[in-house]
Amino acid sequence: MLEKLFSKRQKAESLPERPDGRFRTVSEEDMQRYKFQEKLFQTIVSVEADAHNEEDPTAIAVRVMRACCDFYDADWCGILIADLQTQVFIPEIWYEPGIGPMQDTLFNDIEFTEEFATWAQHLIEQKPLIIPDAEKIREINPKEYEAYQRLEARSIMGVPFGQHPLGFMVIRNMKQYMDRPEPLQLACFVAMMMLEQIRRTRMEKLTKMHDEDDGRFRIRYNILGPHNFVIDGKEIYEQDLPHPNRRAWIIMLYMVLHKRPVDQQKLIADNWPDEEENTARNNMRQAIFRLHNDLAAYHDVKVIDTRSRMMDFSGEVNVTTDADEMEDLYNRAKNLPDGDDKIILLKKAFELYRGRLFIQGEDDIGTWLYTYTTHYNQVYVDLTSALLTTLGHIKDYRCIMDYGPRALEIEPGILTAYYWIIIAADETGNSMAREKFLRKAAEDLIDEENEKLMKLLALQNHMS
Repeated sequence: MLEKLFSKRQKAESLPERPDGRFRTVSEEDMQRYKFQEKLFQTIVSVEADAHNEEDPTAIAVRVMRACCDFYDADWCGILIADLQTQVFIPEIWYEPGIGPMQDTLFNDIEFTEEFATWAQHLIEQKPLIIPDAEKIREINPKEYEAYQRLEARSIMGVPFGQHPLGFMVIRNMKQYMDRPEPLQLACFVAMMMLEQIRRTRMEKLTKMHDEDDGRFRIRYNILGPHNFVIDGKEIYEQDLPHPNRRAWIIMLYMVLHKRPVDQQKLIADNWPDEEENTARNNMRQAIFRLHNDLAAYHDVKVIDTRSRMMDFSGEVNVTTDADEMEDLYNRAKNLPDGDDKIILLKKAFELYRGRLFIQGEDDIGTWLYTYTTHYNQVYVDLTSALLTTLGHIKDYRCIMDYGPRALEIEPGILTAYYWIIIAADETGNSMAREKFLRKAAEDLIDEENEKLMKLLALQNHMS
């Protein structure tokens, strides 16, 4: 694109002087081209100088938008994220001269694409959209014209980007260079890189556990679904260790779930009540020795302290679990209003649940596990319901059709999942999916729940 913009620059600069020293007359067209290229060049140099040592991606994106407003003499510039599946536009970052970034805007929190039919078409075709005079579409598309009136937009230019995310970078009421979208495309490229960095940082900040690096040996014990350790980023499954050692994994599970020092005698009674106590204690010592021996390849610390009747984790070890993280993320999400941050937390929590607690070894454990299994299963049902309901409120039916069926593969009895999947299938015209999940609901839900589902769907259809 830069080659396209500046390819004639050298030619234009070499025209003025003739061999005899006199100056040639330059056409108005060439002069305007030269001014355009010179202004663009100076704008790029100025933005780079201002942002050279800037580390805040939001500040860089805003600086680029301010440059667009200056270059086109426009009164608003921003990024609109689109979802053609749900037919919505959402303003993400914007700047308005004289007011500043991210101040009150005439855009609604969510704009629906039926009011911007021209934009939806250009987004699909990935072509720049230029409307130099909004009055000219008054008769052609009165609904879109009304939206422009609400937004005080007399002229608009938008350049599309996609696919993940999908949307436009837009300027409003530009007074010059209305036929030149290339500078806006350059700015869009930079702004989208900054937006990606902003989103990545937000995701890391939201989903980061609160544990600080205190120098202790860190073990992540994943207990939802197939169990494993994660040490230094490497997943270690029970069968991967030199000495498969189910008893040691059960001891660790008992300790992380009780979250306090555990009495050895109580641990034995809860898990191996048929073993003679001395035999059970010897078997436990052997299991813990083998565990320490196998983990010595990663760190020589002793994970479990067995020097007293009460067993506890060594002070040199920090053991965390996916179950604790899932519940922590869900509790944090519950305190947030509907929006991107809440959805990010719920999606992260959703991904952590890979199946029932200690699913590959639950037959080897006492009935004490049932209480914890039920608890974390309910947390998963609740967070899945919250996620799908939040997505439903913003009409993100594409995401519902992604997360809903996945949830039912793990836990078939989530009534809220059936409700929102069927609603989403209706809204997207997917009659096959609708019929499939209506049949599945009849098979998986008890009669009372299926009857409740039918009433909810009937109410939704009546309201629609």
